[in-house]
Amino acid sequence: MVSPAKKRFEKVRAAREAAAAEDMEKARKEAQAKAQEQAPAKERPNPYNRGEGGKPRPSPARMHFDRSRAKAEASKATPARPQGDSYELHKAAIVEDIRRLSDIQSIERKIEAKRELLPNYEGYVQGVLEGGKGQQDDVLMTLMVWYLDVGELSTAMDIAEYAANHGLETPDRYQRSTAALASEEVADFALKLDKEAENQEEVLEQLQRCLALFADADMHDQVKAKLFKAEGSILDNTGHTEAAVAAYERALKLNDKIGVKKDIERLKKELKNSGQ
Repeated sequence: MVSPAKKRFEKVRAAREAAAAEDMEKARKEAQAKAQEQAPAKERPNPYNRGEGGKPRPSPARMHFDRSRAKAEASKATPARPQGDSYELHKAAIVEDIRRLSDIQSIERKIEAKRELLPNYEGYVQGVLEGGKGQQDDVLMTLMVWYLDVGELSTAMDIAEYAANHGLETPDRYQRSTAALASEEVADFALKLDKEAENQEEVLEQLQRCLALFADADMHDQVKAKLFKAEGSILDNTGHTEAAVAAYERALKLNDKIGVKKDIERLKKELKNSGQ
């Protein structure tokens, strides 16, 4: 039999829990309403402007708003409040986008879907990079991976540089450090590049940014070797023979099974024949 005192206690606890839940819901609605009030009038009531088929079409006004808001909130971050409303709204959006991506089985289609979604986050990314104090940001780090996936290496490396400077790590689901993930993805992209591709110099620039950031980072030697092999490959393709040999030899030193011995022999023979 339940005593009257216990009944009163349970009643009070239930009332407190109900009040707490009501307060949380009220706070959520207030934050949402505040976001809509601050957004450009033409963008209400949706956070993003989507066209046919759900494809994102962020307007310049929306992107400017996202950038300004993210920058302002990131610059005011404190240990007690490391994230603001902009982060929470974008986190909710990216969780939903990840759920949609999980329904796509084709890797190629997933990459294309990410390419279509990324413009929705561009303003947020730029705002955080400009105003952020280095607080851990799982939205930003997830977007770094997406930019790597679609081959937008410049933006990906902007985020990677910010992450390296502030010690940000990728979300647990990626199971790799920022240094290892960025290095391997950039290397893989470069190694798949066609020898006649017109953007090799641009890719080389981002590869060398990655090396400058992470060459001394703690990661598996195989990953680092792949990064040097990729650098050597593009240097080779673009006629930088001596530098290519140096990169290949660095890769070989890290991993003797990296598959560059014949490239080194070929390039050294070319240098010898040319009198260099």
